[in-house]
Amino acid sequence: MKFLSIASVVVLAASASAFVPSVAPLRTCVSLDAKHANNKAAKKANHDRPRKSRPSDINRKPTNYPTWESPPEYTISDN
Repeated sequence: MKFLSIASVVVLAASASAFVPSVAPLRTCVSLDAKHANNKAAKKANHDRPRKSRPSDINRKPTNYPTWESPPEYTISDN
C-alpha cells in the first residue's frame, strides 16, 4: 500500500512537471539595433496629402465657426 502511494506521487510529480515553464537563461545585455524611429501612420498619411501650391490656398484664413454655448444642464420650473 505504501509503495502504491509513493509510486502515484512520483507519477503525479512527473506529469505535473510537463506543465511548468522552463527557466530561460537571463540575458545580461540587450542589443537595440534601431538607428532611429520609423515613421508612424499619421506621418505617412501627412506625406501623401496634397501640397498648397496656389496662393489662394497658402493665404487662406482659418474658418471662423460660431462659438457654441451649451444650454443649462438643469432648469428650475415653478409649478
